[in-house]
Amino acid sequence: MRSVPCFSFLALSISGVLAVAVSSFAQSQSSFPPTFAESAFFAPSDLTISKRVDEVNLAFTVMDKKGRLINNLAAGDFKILDNRLPPQGVTFFQQQSDLPLRVAIVIDASDSIKYRFKFEQKAANVFLKNILRPGKDKALVVAFNSTIHLMRDFSDDVRGLSQAVKKISAGGETALYDAVLFACRKLQDGSPESRRAIILITDGEDTHSRAFLHDAELAPLRAQVTLFALSTNDLSLDPYPKGEAVLDLLSEPTGGRILPSRDEWQLSRAFREVERALRNQYALAYQPSEFRADGSYRRVDVVPVKQGLKVQCRRGYYARREQNWGISPP
Repeated sequence: MRSVPCFSFLALSISGVLAVAVSSFAQSQSSFPPTFAESAFFAPSDLTISKRVDEVNLAFTVMDKKGRLINNLAAGDFKILDNRLPPQGVTFFQQQSDLPLRVAIVIDASDSIKYRFKFEQKAANVFLKNILRPGKDKALVVAFNSTIHLMRDFSDDVRGLSQAVKKISAGGETALYDAVLFACRKLQDGSPESRRAIILITDGEDTHSRAFLHDAELAPLRAQVTLFALSTNDLSLDPYPKGEAVLDLLSEPTGGRILPSRDEWQLSRAFREVERALRNQYALAYQPSEFRADGSYRRVDVVPVKQGLKVQCRRGYYARREQNWGISPP
């Protein structure tokens, strides 16, 4: 199996480093107690380390007009634009990607979902059993009401994850935006050589977050996460309630989507749709043209050459800032 290319490199500016290092070390011998000087070596204060990320990695799915997933396309079947410019080149492409999955199951445990909580737990457990490949994929379980509860950190132990889901009890208000930010931070801290997804089960109503909706919208894009919203709204009463609009804003820009999950049948079907999407993702990496590591938002368009196909992919990303550290003795 081909591994994902490393997406970063270090450029070291070390002009005169040997001479300065010797001088700095000599000064440290007299500046600090002997035991401290013997056990530590400090880099000289003018040593600069620059880190620049100039490759973009994408995970996406392709569907035809009937909503069927297409998984047999090649790199040449897509036109890629980064900030409206074609990239320098594609460095990695994989059909039906087998890259490791990092999945966050994020479950609304507020008062509003008490009556359907049992079948939500059951459906989540079936999904975990079907999607996780032991030794390769990992998931975590988060519950949220007035506060955020990490029920189980990243693990490939399906039984342990299922037990964590079963331990969730409902009650309290809804800190939805805080939960999305928490899950994104957890996923962002994981291995970059992975596909990241959030499966969010909620009605989209927030009553208790410290974060704002705008924060929750940006977090998945910064963490390069695909968010699938399993909506528990009853659309027979209102075809587009406020919560549904919120879930649309959270999911669609990431390349995910809303899936109706009002009853047990709908929820089971939604989890199967997410499973199929994750199993049929393409993985692609490219070097953008005119890249600037300035933290700006860059739009991404992945357009299939063949007509009648639809790509579900995140709309863009935030270029990581070039980081410079001046390292000096404390």
